[in-house]
Amino acid sequence: MITFPRKNIDIVGIGASTLDRFIVVDHYPTGREVQQVISSIVDGGGPVATALAVAGKYGARTVMIDSIGDDMVGRHILDDFEKYNVNTDAIQVERGEKSGVATILVKQDTGERAVFFERSTAREPEFLAVHKQLIEDSLILHINGRHRKLMRTAMEVAKAKGTIISLDGGAQRYDEEMKLITEESHIVIVARDYAEKYTGTTDLEEACRIIHDRGALIAGVTDGANGSYFVWPDGTPYRCEPFIQESIIDTTGAGDSFHGAFLARLVKYIYKKMDTAQMHMNGQEILMHCAHTDLEQVAIFASAVAALNTQGIGGRSPLPSLEQVHQLMGLE
Repeated sequence: MITFPRKNIDIVGIGASTLDRFIVVDHYPTGREVQQVISSIVDGGGPVATALAVAGKYGARTVMIDSIGDDMVGRHILDDFEKYNVNTDAIQVERGEKSGVATILVKQDTGERAVFFERSTAREPEFLAVHKQLIEDSLILHINGRHRKLMRTAMEVAKAKGTIISLDGGAQRYDEEMKLITEESHIVIVARDYAEKYTGTTDLEEACRIIHDRGALIAGVTDGANGSYFVWPDGTPYRCEPFIQESIIDTTGAGDSFHGAFLARLVKYIYKKMDTAQMHMNGQEILMHCAHTDLEQVAIFASAVAALNTQGIGGRSPLPSLEQVHQLMGLE
């Protein structure tokens, strides 16, 4: 049984931690040419890793489980996590191995991206006793399908202890093995592509209902500038309208920032709303008692963060301040 409030951690993440190099160009090269770079930045990356960085920025206590190399890239990855208050003690650093790097060309006029990815040579991290303790003591386990063997063991621990399992189902990430993982998760927020492949329908409201009926307490589908759709634990449907921006500079990390902001605000809501009777419930039980009106505010906050994050280059560097988010939401 989980006891609140937690002393050490709110969200544990399992996934790939990378370094993203963004290069803004006038156009994609079609052959041999020399082109001056308009601008460039280096940012931390990886879907779960970025979600934890976002959650850490907005007040959640987070820890990342992964393995990286002991190279210069790996050191930069750890330093970037520190900027966003993400605990890295559970990241295994392997001597002589390379960390993952993504080189991303961004077209200046459209924000269109071309990604070139170098996978880490570090082995999948082993599931250790400290990982079990972290998951048992946390409110949420956030996953996206990476490190499958470790992730499945972590899910078993989470289900037994009552820790909430949150799944990020990204575009082009669905496969048959993910079907069972999706059905066993409590918060399932996925991209349109994932939802269509998992449910077999292009109707996103219906897709949310199917995801909910298959076991998710919170079912969500994100559709970029078209907003997002949800079904809450009590079965109430909800359409979260997008915050339309005049122009889009870069959409990298928009979905990851949505997940991180959603989880950070959910954690804050749970701690704020818990009454005496709920103090001894586990995370999954508490999630079932969340009011859909409060969860709507969680989704709106996440939508605002994701929209503002498109106003700069990178998945983490353009993250807005809390004041900017509240201003966009009309709270200030």
